[in-house]
Amino acid sequence: MNFIDTHAHIYFNQFEEDIDSVINNSLENQVNKILMPNINSSSVNKLYRISDFYRNICYPMLGLHPCYVNEDYKNELKKIKNYFNKQIIAIGEIGIDLYREKKFFKQQLDAFEIQCYWALENGLPVVIHTRNSLKETIKIVSQPDFKDLKGIFHCFDGSYKDAIKLVDLGFLLGIGGILTFKNSNLRNTIVKIGIEKLVLETDSPYLSPEPYRGKRNEPSNILHIAEMLEKITTIPLKKISRVTTKNAIELFDL
Repeated sequence: MNFIDTHAHIYFNQFEEDIDSVINNSLENQVNKILMPNINSSSVNKLYRISDFYRNICYPMLGLHPCYVNEDYKNELKKIKNYFNKQIIAIGEIGIDLYREKKFFKQQLDAFEIQCYWALENGLPVVIHTRNSLKETIKIVSQPDFKDLKGIFHCFDGSYKDAIKLVDLGFLLGIGGILTFKNSNLRNTIVKIGIEKLVLETDSPYLSPEPYRGKRNEPSNILHIAEMLEKITTIPLKKISRVTTKNAIELFDL
């Protein structure tokens, strides 16, 4: 039984002191691949160092996270694109974030569209960040130009109606620690929609699942998310492992 963490920022400073232990702990807990989304141009070198050192375990994506979009976003996008190589498995983490402010909303929209075109041009999937912006993001990916776009809606916590819309558009849903939270409405959505269009993720170092909420998250915690899936759906853990791993392998061509 093997799992894939489809979203982990283990190149962040929070992991500098014990990255070897984090990787070993992941492998011991049957998480044998860790996919790493980028956030901006300054994080690319760290990302590549980790993926080079832990080759065939850690895999890099490149993209400009919406929280790092500002008035200079076009230059930032150029810098990131200059780092493109055959190693990258996706364009991510990209999208729209309206949680804290809407000051650069137009710039976020443009950056998101530009990076979606990058994905199509390079035959790569996208990993999409949506915070307080699901409606706006769906509007973008529903455009005719993006009918062939594929990817993951990261950290999905929407309704059943939202889930159906995204699945119908051809996307997978990234399910993480939120599923384990006691007050999470996500459980009802997942019970209705099933596991066939899901992938698992931690968003390390953030969003630790119960019983580690509030502590640093890491890829080994995928097992806690999978076990909650088993509990709420009554689908055996081995099948959850098989289906979610297959979805990730096929999407990212691993």
